[in-house]
Amino acid sequence: MRRLRCALVSAALVCAGLALPGHAAATVLPVARPTVVPAPAGLHGRPFVGLLSVPRGFVQEEFLVSGTARPWSGPVALAQRPVAGTESLPALPYTTRVVVVRPVDARRANGAAVITWHNVTFGHDIGEWFDVGKEVVDQGWTYVEASVQLASEPALKAFDPVRYATVQLPGDAYAYDIYSQVAKAVRVGLLTSGRRPRTVVALGASQSGFAMDAYLSDVQPVYERVFDGFVVAVANGPDHHTDRPVLRVLSEDEVDGSSASPDARTYRQWEVAGSAHGNKDDFTYIGAQERRDLGVDLVDPLAGDNGPFGTSSCLINRFPADQSYDGALAALLRWIRTGTAPAPQPRIRVTGGAIVRDRDGNALGGIRYPAMAVPRAAYNRTGDCVQLDGRTEPFSPTRLKQLYPTAAAYRHELAAAVRASVRAGVLTPADAARVS
Repeated sequence: MRRLRCALVSAALVCAGLALPGHAAATVLPVARPTVVPAPAGLHGRPFVGLLSVPRGFVQEEFLVSGTARPWSGPVALAQRPVAGTESLPALPYTTRVVVVRPVDARRANGAAVITWHNVTFGHDIGEWFDVGKEVVDQGWTYVEASVQLASEPALKAFDPVRYATVQLPGDAYAYDIYSQVAKAVRVGLLTSGRRPRTVVALGASQSGFAMDAYLSDVQPVYERVFDGFVVAVANGPDHHTDRPVLRVLSEDEVDGSSASPDARTYRQWEVAGSAHGNKDDFTYIGAQERRDLGVDLVDPLAGDNGPFGTSSCLINRFPADQSYDGALAALLRWIRTGTAPAPQPRIRVTGGAIVRDRDGNALGGIRYPAMAVPRAAYNRTGDCVQLDGRTEPFSPTRLKQLYPTAAAYRHELAAAVRASVRAGVLTPADAARVS
């Protein structure tokens, strides 16, 4: 009788057009197939903020993607919840640019693509190569960067008005549909020389992570499923109970007790002790892209060491956050392909909205990568150098000697921590080999 009641309830919900976890809605809106052409050479012959160096065995290509996009929210899309079917805005034509990095040899490809929503916080496109590039190369992913927000357009045209002459982004209300159409183009092989990936993953971090949450909340339930799973990074939010796996990766800067959703059948939350919203490696990479393409490093004076503009005396976070991004991509791919969810991970300890810390100032609980399991510094003990950039305070020689009487003792503990992180499924074997 219980099974019959469940079946009847499920049938009623599906007939009403409501999606249950593991079930698509009865009626979904199709994602349009856009037009794709190679980007012209333009003035520079390369993409704006493309990779600093294309890995051996990979190729970087840029395309112009065009179509007609539906609006999903009001004019301030990322500042308010998107609402499907907004009548006040018409469908509009668009043209955007998409950067694709993929293995040259199809035999090296793992059949998976990750599509990152370009972050425009600094007034120009920022990808996620500095966070996931190692995993892309290690496992043969296809890596895609999509410019979908209005703020991308001015910097593109300023950098190369010829290459990007036709780029036209109608506004952030249209970003969700443009992002979906880029995924559709990837799925059917329009951006990958005809290769059709088996798996397509969405990735958004920081402001783009909040865009992922909006997508999961209001777009995904009623749209054709062009993404097989989602990585939402350094952005607070709940479990949206979608029918696709979601892995949320939070640093200490987002952990305040407000992201309290428990792990569930299609949801996992990783809280990474020691990590910060932004870090030194991120800004070093972004700064180098800016110097090459803009002629000036904007990010480091504003948000790097001793920022803003040299007014502090501080080292921003040095924690290897890329290990958590690599681990999340690998875990999500296994989850999608095998149906086996990652093992639940411990949450960071929070009391009264504040992180509980040990005698050295490091967070208690959470995922403890080797840098935190066997620490040589205090991470975020006294807050941030610049808001959301964390802080690293190296231990004194005296404290290091107390913790690790000999170099051999340190190496022994580090090796044990590496093995533990790999067993937990949060550290990839390739990243484990790089820990020293």
